[in-house]
Formats: sequence, structure tokens, C-alpha cells
Amino acid sequence: MIGASTSAMINRQTNNKKEQVITLRNSNGLVARFSPYGARWLDMFVPDRNGCFDDILLGFGDLAGYECASEQYYGAIVGRVCGRIKNAHFSIGEESYDLAANDIYGKPTFNHLHGGILGFHNRFWDSSVKQNEKGEETVIFACLSEDGEEGYPGNVSISVSYTLTDDNSIEMVCKATTDKVTPINVTNHAFFNLSGVRKNKDVLSHSLRLCSSQIIACDDELIPTGELISVAGTVLDFRKPRQISDALVTDYLGIKRQNGFSLAYTLCNENDRSLAAELYDKNSGRRLSIYTNQPSLQVYTGYLMDGSDVGKGNIPYYANAGIALETQGYPDAVHWKCFPSVFLDTDEEYLQYTKYKFSIDD
Repeated sequence: MIGASTSAMINRQTNNKKEQVITLRNSNGLVARFSPYGARWLDMFVPDRNGCFDDILLGFGDLAGYECASEQYYGAIVGRVCGRIKNAHFSIGEESYDLAANDIYGKPTFNHLHGGILGFHNRFWDSSVKQNEKGEETVIFACLSEDGEEGYPGNVSISVSYTLTDDNSIEMVCKATTDKVTPINVTNHAFFNLSGVRKNKDVLSHSLRLCSSQIIACDDELIPTGELISVAGTVLDFRKPRQISDALVTDYLGIKRQNGFSLAYTLCNENDRSLAAELYDKNSGRRLSIYTNQPSLQVYTGYLMDGSDVGKGNIPYYANAGIALETQGYPDAVHWKCFPSVFLDTDEEYLQYTKYKFSIDD
């Protein structure tokens, strides 16, 4: 029951990870649910200005929906490297590595996308639950990505924790170590709709604010060109809150058929937990504020959704049914020395911190 204040629990707990759904609750009645499949964030129940709780994450009512979906990444942890790697190939020194070529884009070879066919999103993680010193509930997922998986070098030990805090936030922390130099760039691919996903409304009327003055320019295959472009004076300038639909009035760079966009914004990080973005729905009063230590934010309005995925409440998902706000390193950084490095050395620890804070405007 939404609002019940019981301890973190695993529903349908069995030895089969497929049957596990981990439920977290906080003292204010917020509820979050997760699955070992892809270390996924399944549900997020938050109140509107009238105190009515709704789930604001796109997804499905059972695991089969996630396994069979056209859009494979609802709520999942994506890696080893999120986004695209050009022609599914990169080098470290004199060593060359061929990755799974699983993208719809790429010439002469398809690009590598979101960690490959059996990336982090498509495996079952080990899970455990605990409480911190404040009594806040946490689920921790962990897995070993072995040397050679999807073409990547090195054995990588990775963990992802989600904490539901009493200030109505989900704090996500991703950590990783490796025994061989390898690229690591992890994100969560949740799609948000602050209206409530069973309301069958798109996100075009949502207001979006981005703490960014530049986008990472990409070609038609969504591969970076190495150029950073100022958003000043363009429809992609969200430094002040603007309605998402306002950006779709033209076919400007990165906007697909006036139907949506997938763009990487550089972030103006002032510290290791800086505000990156704010999403607001005036009808419900719900606001999502995202803080992170990552240097970029991929903003994707789901323009490839065509109704073939029928989600929660038996609602088909079409373009702009939700918006993904993916905190991460620069895309295709393995090919650009001018970008912040995504290579992890053997004496380092990868650390990705992102906070999703939910609030209400009257």
C-alpha cells in the first residue's frame, strides 16, 4: 500500500532473481521499486499538489514486458559504456578492441550502443537491502563483468546503490574497479513523466531547465563531431525554464522531424553534486531536480517510441511519452582526447553520483 512505512523488502523473494522486486519506502510515503534485471528502477510513486500519489516512471507491470520491449532500457543501468561508440571499435595504446555492433546506425560497421547486446541492462544482478544510519532504505546491486564481455577488456566489478531518502530523493551511486584499463561510462535510463504514467499524457507541456550553455554536436548517426556548440539564441537553450514543445518548432540541429530530440548537453559543474536539470509539470505541481558529478546530460524525448510498447495501465507509448535525463560522461569519448576521459585504470575507482529529488510546487 502506498504510504505504508515498513522496512525495505523483497517481494516474491525466491532464489530466482527473476522473481525479485525490491520495494523501498520513506517516512513521507514515497515508494520506489527496483529489479535485479538490469538493476532497474521500476516504479516511483510521488504525490501531486493535492497529495495524490502516482507512478512517474514509464515501464511495465511485469518483467516480461521489460524483456520483450522494443525500447530495451526503461529504468535500466546502462554500460559498460552508455551511448554510442563509433563503428563499435576503439583502441588503448596499440591494442584494438572490437565491440558488439548492435546499433541501427553506423557505416561501414554498425555502432556500439549502450554496452552491447548483453550489456548491464540485459543481465541479472545480485541484490541486497539495508538501512543507513538515518534509517533510510537502500538497495544495492552488484555484478562482475568479465574480461572480453561484448568486446571490452578487463574484469570489472561494479555496484549500483539506490537510496530513498527522507528529503524525497533517490540517491544513485555507481562504483567500479577493473584489473585492466577499460572504458566505463554508466547511466540510468529511466523515462520520466511527472503527470503520472497512467494519465496517458505526453511530456511536451512539461517545463525543462538545463544547467548547460553548450551541446555536444553530433552527426546524423548521433556520433559526436568533436565540436561543442553554444545554445545561445537557439531553440535548444533551456538555461531558463521552457516548455519542451517550444524546442520542436523547427528541424534545428538534432531535432528529429519536429518530433523530439536526443542531445548531449555539457554541464556547468560547480562542485561534485551540482544541479544539472529541473523538470516540472504545472498540472500536477510535481518537480524533479537532478544533481550529479557527471560532465554531461543526455536528453532524450523518446521520439523513436511508436506505440509497440504497451506499458503500465495498458497504455501504448508513443513519441514523447516520457523524457530520459541521463547523467553521464561525454558520448564516444573513447575517440576524443579533447573530451573528459572515460578510461578507468587499475588503481582507480569509478564513481558516478546522481540525486533525483522530488518536490511539489503549489
